[in-house]
Amino acid sequence: MLQIKRPRIPRFAKWAKINIPFTKPKHYIGIDGKSIVYSVKENTSYANHIEMSSIYTSGIISYGADNKGKLKIMRHIVYPTLRCYPNNTGGSLDHNFKGVTITLVDNKKSECVTDFIFDGFLTIASKIDKLKISRKLFPATLEKVFIEKITLTNTFNNQISIKIDNNDKEVLTPARYGNMREHYKLFAYISTNQVTLQPNESVIINVCYCANRLTEQFNIDFEKEEKLRTDFINSLDDKLIINTPNKHINLMSRYAKIRGCESIYMTKSGLMHSPGGGNYYAALWTNDQCEYINPLFGYLGYETGEKQSVNCYNLYRKYVFEDKAVITSIIAEGDDIWHGAKDRGDSAMYAYGLARYLLTYGDKKLATDFIDLIDKSLTYTISQTNEDGVIKSDSDELENRLESGNANLCTSTLAYDAMISASYLHNELNNLDKANYYKIKAEELKENLLKYFSKNVEGYPTFMYCKEEPKLRSWISMPMVVGIFERSKATKDALLSPKLRMAEGLLSASGDKTFWDRSTLYTLRGLFYAGFANEALELLEKYSTARLLGEHIPYAVEAFPEGNQAQLSAESGLYLRIFTEGILGIRPTGFGKFSLTPNLPKNWDFMECNKIKFAGKLIDIKVERKKSGYKLTITNDGITLDFEGKNFEIQL
Repeated sequence: MLQIKRPRIPRFAKWAKINIPFTKPKHYIGIDGKSIVYSVKENTSYANHIEMSSIYTSGIISYGADNKGKLKIMRHIVYPTLRCYPNNTGGSLDHNFKGVTITLVDNKKSECVTDFIFDGFLTIASKIDKLKISRKLFPATLEKVFIEKITLTNTFNNQISIKIDNNDKEVLTPARYGNMREHYKLFAYISTNQVTLQPNESVIINVCYCANRLTEQFNIDFEKEEKLRTDFINSLDDKLIINTPNKHINLMSRYAKIRGCESIYMTKSGLMHSPGGGNYYAALWTNDQCEYINPLFGYLGYETGEKQSVNCYNLYRKYVFEDKAVITSIIAEGDDIWHGAKDRGDSAMYAYGLARYLLTYGDKKLATDFIDLIDKSLTYTISQTNEDGVIKSDSDELENRLESGNANLCTSTLAYDAMISASYLHNELNNLDKANYYKIKAEELKENLLKYFSKNVEGYPTFMYCKEEPKLRSWISMPMVVGIFERSKATKDALLSPKLRMAEGLLSASGDKTFWDRSTLYTLRGLFYAGFANEALELLEKYSTARLLGEHIPYAVEAFPEGNQAQLSAESGLYLRIFTEGILGIRPTGFGKFSLTPNLPKNWDFMECNKIKFAGKLIDIKVERKKSGYKLTITNDGITLDFEGKNFEIQL
């Protein structure tokens, strides 16, 4: 049978395009202190989109109201383990569901929205005359299903009859669209299509948007699925708890945990964390997963994230060589790879993330199993040293969207940090010659990096991103991120100058209109780590408030204008690392060992990071300002230790 490429479908409704990168708050925090609310205003239209994910399903819900308050909604549901032809990065089965229309018999009024509420579930509060409607949307955990729980409440003084129309016909995809030449069935299930309610009576209508193979049976426990989603969200409230004097930052960190942890899929090759965004599922990347999110899972204490991280690094095992670059992406549930931008510095990304994960996780046996992969990655990376002593690569993680030249700052700084971590690891494994070798190579690379990349760019004695780039780039923060603080003041001035600084974030390059949240998030970590806490706080507060309560809530995004500000998952991991590795200055140096160099802004007297995991131990960290520096309190298993100073070396 001839296989024909399945046509792509829109991931976002046309009316839900986010044209403004940042805005002043237009949402507010609910009375529970956790939910984000938008109350529909008269004669004002509203549109947004949100991604919610679980083990087998992800949904991008475009939602809004026209200027008369009438509900607008599109449900783009993705099924990562149902593969289509061609079975490439974007080969997940997806479908746009229209959902159900609710009408009152003998009443022609339309459903109008009063509030949109997000708390890990998307709840749409609406009404038809005196019929109250609550639509609660969320992904199922156990089934390939996205659920819409509709609660109807009669506030009339009389009995009413309600009709629920299913706007989705059952679809059987052509076998030629399936990767294995199989049909998939797409359908919407409704528990009932007509009800009668007495005054003050309520009823729940369960709707779900489903996909399966013809051999699979449909069976779902709606109450259990809602509880599983609730339990997942609540469980994260007991992990890596960020507490600062700023409530917006605290709440943004809570949401970052949800988005960072929910986008993990059970595939034929095991657990895979994936970016999402309508295109990136059941696949792994050396930047998003190996570099951004997996090191966070080393100390987050989320078991599914830990298992995923080990599986991720292990799936790359057969693509790690001494004589060629690690491949960029493992796609299609592990069945294929993508390496279209050639060597992006992927070996450095892989070694950087894996080494930090192993140090923080603190398991000697696991480190022994993976140390050869770090050595191979760094052997290749070191082999790419050019005549100026820095690391060359074909591109970088932006994959030629912007100039990256023949040797860019990101690749060399990540390689430097990876060598430092590799030295610590080999020390722990008693491979002292190897440890010393990597320490020397890191020092050489740092010296050459400073010589090669140091340059006056657009009036600032900072770093060039690469020789071929004449403009300032927001990625010049990378030396600060990895502890290279030379030229940091000029770099800070350049980053926060009108050349790069937007109101609440950073442009990718001076004179450009594009931004990528990841470079802003890296910059925030670097500024705090380098000691520019006051300047960094001003940017962090504006960024956090804009993302939490502004035009497009409540997560970090990928980019603008590319991708309609998709809420890719790993960026939320980068947000959390601002606090651990930036403000607290945590740097793992061994199994259960880490240095800590806090940098609190002047108007913060404290910061807490509680329920953080190191080497299998849960600890609470509290930093308080003192005249001579800081008071550090670490609590581990009921034992509290106090320290005073500015730099701390901790051994658990």
